[in-house]
Amino acid sequence: MDRDSFFARYNIKPDDFAKTGIGWAEIEKTIAEYDRIKPALESVGRYVVDALLKCNKVHSIKYRLKENEHLAEKIIRKCAGDPDRRVDSSNFRNEITDLVGIRALHLFKEEWIHVHEYICDTWSLSGKPIAYVRAGDSEELLKYYKDNNCEVKEHRFGYRSVHYIIESQPDREKYVVEIQARTVFEEAWGEIDHVISYPYETGNELLVRLSMILNRLAANADELGSYMRYLKTKTDFTEQQYRRTIREKNAIIEDLRSKIEELQIDGEQKKALTSGLNELRKNRSHEADFADRFPWLDHFMESDLFKDITERISAIVNSDKFQEIELSDGDLQMLSNAQRDLMRLMGSPEAVAQVLKKQQLLHNLPEPEKE
Repeated sequence: MDRDSFFARYNIKPDDFAKTGIGWAEIEKTIAEYDRIKPALESVGRYVVDALLKCNKVHSIKYRLKENEHLAEKIIRKCAGDPDRRVDSSNFRNEITDLVGIRALHLFKEEWIHVHEYICDTWSLSGKPIAYVRAGDSEELLKYYKDNNCEVKEHRFGYRSVHYIIESQPDREKYVVEIQARTVFEEAWGEIDHVISYPYETGNELLVRLSMILNRLAANADELGSYMRYLKTKTDFTEQQYRRTIREKNAIIEDLRSKIEELQIDGEQKKALTSGLNELRKNRSHEADFADRFPWLDHFMESDLFKDITERISAIVNSDKFQEIELSDGDLQMLSNAQRDLMRLMGSPEAVAQVLKKQQLLHNLPEPEKE
């Protein structure tokens, strides 16, 4: 590894390297020791990957051993930033905790908690998980991480992910592995930013600004994905509620119909009673007012980026595809009361006729024949 070309590639100034107090020979010695232990680190990494794949909320996994040049660059950067810190061939395994790096990716933001609990239950952690957030992230999100025993840090480059340093000991020797949990959109932005600018092109204002825009787009994509999932869950639940209510309504109607058939009244009277039930049997419904169900929809879609999506969602929500259940709890109670009243009237056809006349359900109803 040629020193001058290495410095040029990673934008390291000779004066900054001198501040580390580490000679180039020591850097090369550290890299040689790292090459020696790579086979063991590879085995540990594979072991952790296999365990992570058992978590059903992990969508996919990225795994790597740190490249030699990246290790050298990180040692120099850390020591240059802290003159009292020394990282060399004797202690780099403890000082550089991401020699084995694994990214556990999940689809939806809200699935993080399942991955978090799985990691915490499976391995011993070397310190609290660190949740890296972007400037401007909501207080609710920060509190959520803190409530789940994470240390929250604002990342200066806008990275979002939760980092875990786990301890793994598949044999007699203990190793540390870094796991990063993030969404697939966060991963996509991070990979693009890493290739284009991070951390060596931070002086290019145009690239930094474009990366910030892409970062916000990735965050919006995460939020929209979660909203779509929420909307599907709500509509599925509403459909289940609708079907259950219709089944209950139809069961009450059939029960009332059988009770009417048992009444000692003539055919016209039975027809008058059952005609209303036949109308009720038709599962009619009206358009749903989704504003009450999604009170935060307007707030969520307030950005210019999603105005077109807001209009499309509004058109769908206001279509005939979304209909509320016509039969309310009050309707069910009314049917239940009617069933009780009919049972009380079953022994008195005269009373049935009087009720029908009083409610004007049937005009010119003949008096029941007296025996």
